[in-house]
Amino acid sequence: MNSERGVAESENATARAFREAVECSGHSIYWTDTTGRIEYVNDAFEKQTGYTAEEAVGNNANILQSGVHDDRFYERLWDTILSGEVWEGEIVNERKNGERYVARQTISPVTDDDGDVVRFVAVNEDITDLREYQERLERQRDRLATVLDAVPVPLVLTEADPDEPVIKQTNRAFRETFGYTERELGGSRLDDRIVDDDDAEEAREITAQAADGERVRREVTRRSAAGECRTFLLEASTVTGEAGDEVIATYLDITDRKRAQEELERQTAELERFADVVSHDLRNPLNVAAGHLDLLDAEVDNEHVDTIRAAHGRMRELIENLLMLAKQGRTIDETEPVAVRDAARRSWETIGTAEATLRVESTATIRADESRLGQLFGNLFRNAVEHGTTGASLAPGDSVEDGDGTVTVTVGDLEDGFYVADDGPGIPEEERGRVFETGHTSAADGTGLGLSIVAEIADAHGWDVTVTESDTGGARFEFTGVTCLT
Repeated sequence: MNSERGVAESENATARAFREAVECSGHSIYWTDTTGRIEYVNDAFEKQTGYTAEEAVGNNANILQSGVHDDRFYERLWDTILSGEVWEGEIVNERKNGERYVARQTISPVTDDDGDVVRFVAVNEDITDLREYQERLERQRDRLATVLDAVPVPLVLTEADPDEPVIKQTNRAFRETFGYTERELGGSRLDDRIVDDDDAEEAREITAQAADGERVRREVTRRSAAGECRTFLLEASTVTGEAGDEVIATYLDITDRKRAQEELERQTAELERFADVVSHDLRNPLNVAAGHLDLLDAEVDNEHVDTIRAAHGRMRELIENLLMLAKQGRTIDETEPVAVRDAARRSWETIGTAEATLRVESTATIRADESRLGQLFGNLFRNAVEHGTTGASLAPGDSVEDGDGTVTVTVGDLEDGFYVADDGPGIPEEERGRVFETGHTSAADGTGLGLSIVAEIADAHGWDVTVTESDTGGARFEFTGVTCLT
């Protein structure tokens, strides 16, 4: 007897403990009979639904239906639990006040000793806020995908893992460029998709640098799904978001530009070789002619000798200009500090300036290729002398700085560069836009190469050059965008 009483007390204690656990649960719990009539609800049910226990018990659980789900949804639910299986899923219910909420619901059948279903227990977790957050996150991802697809440059987002750069997202340009679908790319290793074995080590180095937070910018070769290799300018950097660190990389296709650059370099090299050969072949007979002319001048007194000698000088200048023009289009890789004053004076001493004066007002030191800067000054000085004097034949070094020549050339400083001006006749405004064109000249015997070479040298340095009128009405050439050290 005592044994039976003990069993009963134990069972009652267990029932009380179970009931207390249900009552204290943070989830809404209720159970119904096999028709759906509510038999019990806990406190959390009342808080979640707004129905009191008195209002809910005895009513069918369909008082919670929101109208979001169709009849088929509830038919499948009932088919599941009546067959003795557990139903789990998300459901949109409605509170007493008409407000809808999303619940993660589990309905478990309860059976008797014979295995027959006698009631159902439903546990509901309110996940409305979680669902709203997920939907908001999905909308943000959709917007991000739309923005990324609008970017015309291939773009990929990967995990910031130095060993496994797994693709998380790509844009349309990336997929079209490399020939993969979004499904093929998502979750795969980036290097497996677009990196050749020969470039694997370089790719690992780039990945490690980006994962360490370094900003990467370099030219790379990458392979498409069709096996085509192209050259890209890769830029990669780390971004930090809710999902942790990620690496975002863009691939600007520079294949055509690279090929064009290589072809231009090849053509430039050929042009330089051609110019060297031509200048050599022209100088030899010209030197022979000049030598015989000197012999002739010693034997006879003839006014035509000076004319021939002047023509020889013009031919030498033309050869030098052609050779210089062939070589000046290259960009300048190395520069050094150069004093504008010294470069101008050295250049002045190499040209014929018998009827001209140089005035150097510059105190600046700039970064430049000293040899090419000298060529630039030389061509500008010749231009000023040729257009500002009577055209007499001048020998190198015939004048000195600040002499009494008829033309004065001034070299001075600008805020971000320097200028070369003269007091000659100047350049008509309507011609200033054409003076740097190859072949353009206003002199009957001009080559039309001098100022075009000036423009080439300025461009090779990355400078801008413009021509305007000097204070005295002559020509003024201004060079800006120059790196000035002092």
